[in-house]
Amino acid sequence: MIEITSARPQGQRLIAALVRCCLVWLLAVWQLPGLAQPAQPSRDQRDHISARAWLDDPAGSLGPEQVRSMGWTPYTGPLRRGYTDSTTWLRLKIAPPADPGQRGADRQTRLVLRIQPGHLDEIALFDPRQPDQPAPLAGDRHDWRLGEYRSFNQNLVIATPSEPIEVLLRLRTTSHHGIHVEALYWDEAEATDRQQQLIMGAVIAFLLMVLAWAVTVWFEGRERVVGAFIVHQVLSVLFALSLLGFSRVYLSDWLTAQAIDRITSAMFPITATAVVWFHWHFLREFKPPPLGLRCLKWLAAATPLTLLVMLAGLMRQAHQIVTAMTLLYPLLLLLLAWCTDKPAPGDPPRLSRRHLISIYGLMVLVLGYAALPAMGWLPSPPWAMYSAIAYGLISAAMLFGALRARARHAASARRKAQTDLVLAELLVVQERERRREQEQFMTMLTHELTNALATAHLAIGSLSPASPMRGRGYRAIDSMRNIITRCALSGELEAANPVLQVAAVNVLALLQELRHHLPAGASIALNTDAALPDCNTDRQLLGVILSNLLDNALKYRAEAGVVEVTAGPQSRGARPGLQLSVSNAPGAAGRPDPEQLFKKYWRGAGATRHAGSGLGLYLSSLIAHRLGGELRYQSEMTDVRFVLWLPI
Repeated sequence: MIEITSARPQGQRLIAALVRCCLVWLLAVWQLPGLAQPAQPSRDQRDHISARAWLDDPAGSLGPEQVRSMGWTPYTGPLRRGYTDSTTWLRLKIAPPADPGQRGADRQTRLVLRIQPGHLDEIALFDPRQPDQPAPLAGDRHDWRLGEYRSFNQNLVIATPSEPIEVLLRLRTTSHHGIHVEALYWDEAEATDRQQQLIMGAVIAFLLMVLAWAVTVWFEGRERVVGAFIVHQVLSVLFALSLLGFSRVYLSDWLTAQAIDRITSAMFPITATAVVWFHWHFLREFKPPPLGLRCLKWLAAATPLTLLVMLAGLMRQAHQIVTAMTLLYPLLLLLLAWCTDKPAPGDPPRLSRRHLISIYGLMVLVLGYAALPAMGWLPSPPWAMYSAIAYGLISAAMLFGALRARARHAASARRKAQTDLVLAELLVVQERERRREQEQFMTMLTHELTNALATAHLAIGSLSPASPMRGRGYRAIDSMRNIITRCALSGELEAANPVLQVAAVNVLALLQELRHHLPAGASIALNTDAALPDCNTDRQLLGVILSNLLDNALKYRAEAGVVEVTAGPQSRGARPGLQLSVSNAPGAAGRPDPEQLFKKYWRGAGATRHAGSGLGLYLSSLIAHRLGGELRYQSEMTDVRFVLWLPI
């Protein structure tokens, strides 16, 4: 998701254009001034209904002869009464055609009562010209194949009157009592249905196109938000097909009308939950208030409750619960969009809050105009019978634009990450090559310097044993040899983990051996237990650590000072171990800097009078870590102390 301050990306421009187009379209077709039906609307000239009225039958026990003499309420356009347990009666005054035209005899003598929407339970027709005939029935609870005129709508057929008549329709349904009836000639009804089918086909094709795009994007990245959108879109398409009558038409050969009606009713809460679940995934990336996200989860949890209410036979109450959700959750989504945080520095780019508010503001408008008339709180034009489909279409367009922008920039981020990875791999290759060349150089340098030192050693050996230069020369050669050895060992340890030669090591014997090889005058005091336990470790590497510590203490001790070495068992938690400490009184070089002490090549300001490489303590700390132990510096009032702990 993207937010750019200078040049807006193509995805955001697409969203802004879609929002503007949808708003203009809504303003045009909803006739926002007044938000109510005109008193005398311009009637479709093909519609032969000249007057409409309705009557409420609370008990649902009245017959056609009883209701004809009762008080009726006139209305124009679609009737939207909301949810009620009553039976609704419609009285339609049908005028004879002024000019029947050149139609065939069969089509001229019959009118089709074209009834919308298609998801009404039962509509019965009472024609005063046929008082003794059974009332023809239409609706979801009756087999679509038994209808005389069959289409995706509900239809009833009457004979064309020769004089004005008043027919009655009885509506019984568990969904909202919203109904719109037109009386058209047969061929006019067919032409109108073809137009409707063309529009429905375009809507379904667009929804399927968005679904196919989402599936393609999901296979590329397997992102949860895209997967949630796929579920959202699949259920939206199935719900749209159910509302438009496709399930009633194409499943009638396999399922009963009652089963299809129950499936259509169950699709309502399931689809609403899928929509809420997708928006929870979608908005979570914008970091809205956590309480709002929890409220979305609670709304999604209403689906099991609604299905249980349906199973209990309370279909009307279940529909009311879902309609209330439809009114509530877009407002909650708009509030969450308003409360989203601004992206922090370093966050991935995403949609701006302004575009997010535009998307959810439009959804509130569309869903509000779908749910409020269903509750009987707002009149609506005929097409608003399918405003739920309009929501699916508009929301798919909006979310398609949002997810497309998100996918584009996610792909851009992935390409950048791949480029960074390639560059990192190149740097690794270059570093490996540089290290290999360095190792080759160190090997060559070590070999050449060793040969030169051997020659110097022979030359110094030719001096008189009493010559003071002989001892100095030997010490200088040993110092240079130690530096070369440490450099070579440091390179080996940094390049790869060495293969440890683990064996039981007598630490006391190793200390005595190292003390034996120290120069004359080295004052070493060993404070150890004679029964010191053996340590399972690499003897050679442990010798390097102890040798470096002893050499460091001897070089930087106080004049004529004694280096104290203490060793004894020391457990860490449940792990047994051995602790050795080497301490000395600080000499002229002073105390070391604890922050720099174990850094490679670091030497204190007072250490320059002694030969050294700055590798001894660094190398000792590195080896201690490889052996599973730890080397630390411990400053005391009178001494400089290094403490080594190793597992045994």
